Amino acid sequence: MRVVLVMEGWPGLPAGGPGVDVAREAWGVAAPGVDVEALAVGDGGPRSLDAEAGTQGTIAAADAVALDDAVMLAPAAGALRWDPQALRQALLTVAADPSAPRRVVVPVGDAPPAGDAADLWGESLAATRQTLSPLEIVALVASDRPLLGFHGMSAAVREGREADAALAVAAQQQEDRWRERALAADDIASAHAMLLGPRRLSDQPRTGAAGGLAYALAALGARLEPGAHHLASRAGVAAAIEGADVAVAIVGTLSHAALDHGVSAPVGALAAARGVPAVVVTSDSHVGRRDLMAAGIHAAHIGSPGMEGLRDAVTRAAQTWTPVRGSGAC
Repeated sequence: MRVVLVMEGWPGLPAGGPGVDVAREAWGVAAPGVDVEALAVGDGGPRSLDAEAGTQGTIAAADAVALDDAVMLAPAAGALRWDPQALRQALLTVAADPSAPRRVVVPVGDAPPAGDAADLWGESLAATRQTLSPLEIVALVASDRPLLGFHGMSAAVREGREADAALAVAAQQQEDRWRERALAADDIASAHAMLLGPRRLSDQPRTGAAGGLAYALAALGARLEPGAHHLASRAGVAAAIEGADVAVAIVGTLSHAALDHGVSAPVGALAAARGVPAVVVTSDSHVGRRDLMAAGIHAAHIGSPGMEGLRDAVTRAAQTWTPVRGSGAC
């Protein structure tokens, strides 16, 4: 029997290696004889770089790690949100270096930036776009909302707080500000071929992610991709699940947004396509069984934050899905 563990994160543990090792060891102890493969995958947010193998360096005022065919960026010094001016400087630095990779991966998730997203454009969107044109920029996002409109970025700000008058005023001001910006930015973007989908860039899905930062990047020519699916593909999750008997997503929090845009989404979809049961191990779940089933997830196992909480939750999942029978054969 073969099990694939895909770890996005766990509260109280750093991203990447430590949690992956704990999960692999715990499953192996609970189910001896089972072949366990464990992979670390970023959550698609600004710190996705921390789950990548390789030595981290810096490019201008951003952290960076070299991938096989690209460079991935993250906010400097472990920050959790992008500073648009720092991101602009990093992109300009890569574009000016002929020895640097031409493909740049910028995970933004759905975290609003630490500053005005339009600062990414500098004094001129058109000029900055031209300067960055040698680059293939891939922005990883964790929302499907467009920038403007009834289901856009500002509407999402009010979701669940419709009775808050002050918030309603702030949301409308945000909508008006971005609508004015989009009048000019959409024209610049439309000068390039857009043959499919809505004509205006601001109507495109995903442009409303990350407090307008996704739109700002798209206006510079970036391609917006679902972060979890991109990172899962890069980590080889599809190939790993191909020969697995059970697929497991390990996530810190399982909300409706995380179910749609976190690592559980590609794990559930890939497992369902191959007829493999998929389960989630999490420290905090806000979804019901019907939501899990709709996402291709068979069950969720909940544990406490920290190393021992992860170990205990993975052990219980292993005992459920790869129970030891007889003398230890599974």
